[in-house]
This record gives sequence, C-alpha cells and structure tokens, in this order.
Amino acid sequence: MARAKSVWGVDIGQCALKALKLRDVDGQFQVEAFEVIEHPEHLRGPEADKSEVFLNALGQFLAKNDVSGSSVAVSVPGQSSFMRFVKLPPVETKRIPSIVKFEAEQQIPFPIDEVVWRWQTFHDPDSPDVEVGIFAMKRMEVAEMLSMMAFADLKVDLVQMAPLALYNFMCADNQLATDGATLLADVGADKTDLVVADGPRIWTRTIQIGGNNFTEALVRAFKLSFGKAENLKRTAATSKYARQVFQAMRPVFADLVQEIQRSIGYYTSLHRESRFKRVLGMGNGFRLPGLQKFLEQNLNIPVVKIDNFNSTDISPTLSEPTFAEDVLSFGVAYGLALQGLGEATVSTNLLPDEVVRKRVWDSKRPWFAAAAAALLVAMSCWVYRGFADRLPYYDNQPGTDTARTKEIIEELETLQKENKQIGDGETEIAQMKGIAASYGYRNTWPSVLSMFAEAVESVASDNDRYKQCAKNRAEAMLLTQELKRAAVKGSGVSAEKQAELKDKLAKLEASIDVFSSVDRSSLKIMTIESLKSEYSDDAVAMFPEDGVFTASSSGNRRGFFITTELRTTVDADVVTYMASLVKKCRAITKRKHRNLGFYGGHMTQKISLGGTEPRVAVKTTKKGSTKKTDKAEPEDDKMIDPITGQDMSTDQRVIVQWVIIIENDGVKYPSVK
Repeated sequence: MARAKSVWGVDIGQCALKALKLRDVDGQFQVEAFEVIEHPEHLRGPEADKSEVFLNALGQFLAKNDVSGSSVAVSVPGQSSFMRFVKLPPVETKRIPSIVKFEAEQQIPFPIDEVVWRWQTFHDPDSPDVEVGIFAMKRMEVAEMLSMMAFADLKVDLVQMAPLALYNFMCADNQLATDGATLLADVGADKTDLVVADGPRIWTRTIQIGGNNFTEALVRAFKLSFGKAENLKRTAATSKYARQVFQAMRPVFADLVQEIQRSIGYYTSLHRESRFKRVLGMGNGFRLPGLQKFLEQNLNIPVVKIDNFNSTDISPTLSEPTFAEDVLSFGVAYGLALQGLGEATVSTNLLPDEVVRKRVWDSKRPWFAAAAAALLVAMSCWVYRGFADRLPYYDNQPGTDTARTKEIIEELETLQKENKQIGDGETEIAQMKGIAASYGYRNTWPSVLSMFAEAVESVASDNDRYKQCAKNRAEAMLLTQELKRAAVKGSGVSAEKQAELKDKLAKLEASIDVFSSVDRSSLKIMTIESLKSEYSDDAVAMFPEDGVFTASSSGNRRGFFITTELRTTVDADVVTYMASLVKKCRAITKRKHRNLGFYGGHMTQKISLGGTEPRVAVKTTKKGSTKKTDKAEPEDDKMIDPITGQDMSTDQRVIVQWVIIIENDGVKYPSVK
C-alpha cells in the first residue's frame, strides 16, 4: 500500500471550530477524524473577541487531537478577503503575469504591498478569452491569524478563503448540477457565503445575515438573553411555543430570501445565458426547521440540504451517525483538506511569501550542511595531497635558498597583515560610533517597563487584593509586636489602648483569613520574577517562531528581544490567559508608546511549581503565618505562599519571549564608507 498523506482542514467560525482530517490512501479519500467544538456562551455573540475565540477553540482542539505528521489548512472569512475576476484578451502566456500584476494594482482597493495576493487562470473551452481570478487579503490580518496559530504551536501550511474552499468542495464531491448553474448557500453564525459554480465560472458574495440574526430576533421579541434565545432557536421544532418562535423569525427568513434572490438576479444579468438548476444548503444555520422548504417555495429552484459526502469514505473507527449529524458544518473544512491533498480546482494559497521562503530554507538547511561538510572533506584531501607532494623536497636547513625564501614570504605576509589592519581603521571607528549611537535606546527602556507593568496589572485582576493582603499581614506583625511590648508590666500602655490594638489586629487577621480561604486556582495573580533583554539591530530575526514582519515607516528593525519569567496562579487554560497579556501589551504599546512597535509574544515554556521547584520545609502557625524549620513531617513538605499561607504547588511559572521594535527615537547611525 502506498504511503498515505493526511491533511487537517480547520474552519474557525463565530459559533464553533470545525475540523476534518482527510487521508488519501491509494487515491481514495477517507475521513479519519473530525471535531466540532462550540465556543462558550460568552464567546458566541456578535461582540465576541476574535483572538479569545481563536485561542480558546484551538486550545481545546489540540488537547483532543494530535496534528503531528499532518498538514494543516485554515480558512479566512469571505468578508475579510477580496476576490475579482478579470477577462484578458488573447495574449502570449509569458505576458500574463505582468498583465495580472497591473490588473491587481488597479483592482485591489489597498496598496499592493499591504496585501497577500494570488491569481489563477480559468479557461472556458467555448471562448478564446482567458479569465483570471485575483484573490487578496490584508497582510496584517493574515499575520494576526498566523501569530495566533503559532502561539498555540500550530504550524499552518495552507491559507484559503472560505468561499473558495466551498467551491473546491462542490467540484470535487460531485455536487454540481449537470445542465446549469449551482448555488451553494453556507449559512453561518454571523453571515452567509453564496458561491456560484457555473461551468468554469466562479462567483461569490457574502451577505451579512446568519444564525445570529435569527437569535437576535428572538431576543427582541421575547426579551431574552442571547444565550437563552440561542437555545430557544435550536429547540424551536419541539417547543410548545414553536408557532410564536417562527413568527418572530419570519422577517429574517424574508430578508435572507430577498438577498439570495438579489444575488441570483445580479449574476444572471451578467451572464444572461445562465440558469440556476440547484441550490445547496450548508452551515449550522441550515438546521433551522422550515428553512429548506421556505427557500424552495420562494426561489422556485430545488434546494438540497447536504447530508453526506459523495466522494469520500468514513473510517471504520468513526461513528457515521455522529458524522452525518455534523456534516452540514464541514463544507469549508472538507474543501480545505481536499486542496491540501492536491485535489482542488482553485489551488491558490494566501500563506505569505516570506513565511514560505523561511520554511523552504529551513527544510534545505540540512542539505546545505551536508554539502558543506562534503566540500570541506574534499578540500582537506586536496591540501593534504599538496603538502605530501612537497614534503620530500622541503629543505628547512638554515642558510639554504628554500629557508631564506620561506623567511621572506613570512615577513611579507606579516607586513601585508599590518597594512590591512591600518587601512581598516576608519571602518572600525565608524562601527564604534554606530555602537555608541545605538545606546540611544536606553531612553525607550522605561517605556517598555511601564508597558509590561501596566499590562500585568490589567490582566491580573486579583493583584491589588494580594498586595492588600501582604500589607495587612505586615501591619498585623507590627501590631502583634506592639501588643507584646504593651503587655509587659510598666510599659505605660493603658488597657483601653491595648483593647483598641487587639480589635484592630482581629480585623486585620479576619481580612487575611477571608482572602486566604479563597481557592488559589480561581485567583488571577501574576508577578514578574525576571525580565532579561537583549538589544539587536535586527530584533525580529531573533524571534524563534514563524512571523510576518511589516516594515515600519522608518525602515528600522532595531529593538529588544525580551525573555520574561512570570509566575501566575492561573492553572487551567494558561495559554489563553497569556494570550490576553500579549493582547494587552500590544494595545498599551499602540496607545501610549508611539516610539515602540509591538512585534509579538510567544509562550515558550510552562512549568508547574509543584513539579520542578525544590520544596522548602515549612510549618504553619495558628495564625496562618509560616516559618522555615530544619525538619518537617512529609505532609508539611510543600511550597507555601508567605502572604496567604496557601499551597503554591499549583502555580505556574511561564516563560514568554517578546520582540519590541524601536521606532522614531531620533537615533541615526553614521554612514560607513
């Protein structure tokens, strides 16, 4: 049996993550694994934070599935991308790339260096014209998506637009009408992707109506929260209030049909010979009871709800009923996996060129090393042969012509070396001036420290309570000592004063006990244990993960490569928690520190304190304070927080590496000639 290749297609939407693993075994596609991870209720609404949605879903997905050994293909939403089809006159094939580049600069509504763009030709056998599809997406949006994937330790091999992934699915899975155009409507949470397949032609449109619009209609009609309205929508068919529910959603049904009719009308006005013969329904939004029938009655076109794939098998280890239940949501993921296996009509990849080049170079590096080693061995043999040939004739006796010639050559080489060193003096001086000038970055270091401190205080919401507990404990210790002195006979402290001190001490201890009784793992406490920085003229090159760098206006890449060692009480989902810290650092840098550019942050290590740190024998007093002892019972051999008296073994020590770029600080390097 030929060696199989597998691809994970990953589609992260507003409502859930959908992933499908497809394997090609001797030309037959087989679904080997699939996953649907719904976002938590607070991340399903229209106002959900995109990065939090990504990282939460990816964390759960990677915890359940091993992606090593498989390629990974991800989608980008249709509304975030740009697509245009241009007809070219009959020209020589070699001229097409230059014409396409000119058309791209005219058609794409952004500067060409700010987008990742690709193109592909489409040929109609009945026409001499060549049609070119131009596909683009903003570079920063691609970089943001890749950065979040890298943060979750997921290497992406393919980036494709969701509508094009759906088109690839339609073509490869034999879902097209045989004698006319086919329209696929993928009804998602916040939008609906419309994809037209008409012979060799493609046409797409994204309309801003999705499942959330139906939910919001129920929110308005019944005064419910978004989560309760979502549950009511999903159970509408079996609810005793089904009639009222569908009545409340009817205006959204009408809007959706109207937008689809407008799209069909616009397409047929461009291609008057086209006739739509089939409508395919996909997406979780198509689960709504009555939607298929409503569309069919109003469009007068047969509407088919996808309930299985035609060109793939299900692995015997999977549950076919479970897969069939979720098949509506796998259109994009299936199309991505097909393209990863090389079975796609549209084969463009929006992975940035710089990332592709870096990976190609990394893959070839071992071969370069082997070639260099072979070349070194060959040169060594050649040098040894020359030395061996000269050895029998070498005369090194003083006074001979050979010895004198050798002395002259050595003297000449010494003089040449000294002369070269003198000639290079100007270069060394200029370099030293450059190094001295680079110390201008010291003016930016306080801004970096300020940014880190503010970000930590923002995400560590319990730090203030922790500091107050530490302050209370210190004050309690002072009061305890003062009461001991007051209790000594002849101290001169009145009984009323002593009672006042005892009352104050009791309140402090009660406050300490309240905070110390809270489950430590539920607290959000973070401290910076160490912060190491290294200045570099090319700090981005020191970043260990794949990234996409956008040059600053000044053209500089100078900055700091920073390693921070953080300790936090957050145990579960620490990846998402660290991502919120990275996001806050980026926001603070953009808002307050215009001389800095935030390139990226990456968590490189997570260490549980209970598993790696040497334990200190401690003894807990009745008041909750701790002291070190030379010997302790095994049950007392644990790490104790000196402030709260809590067990610190569940704390996490996290190492995060950052790159901060210095911009517009006024430092100029002397030119070196």
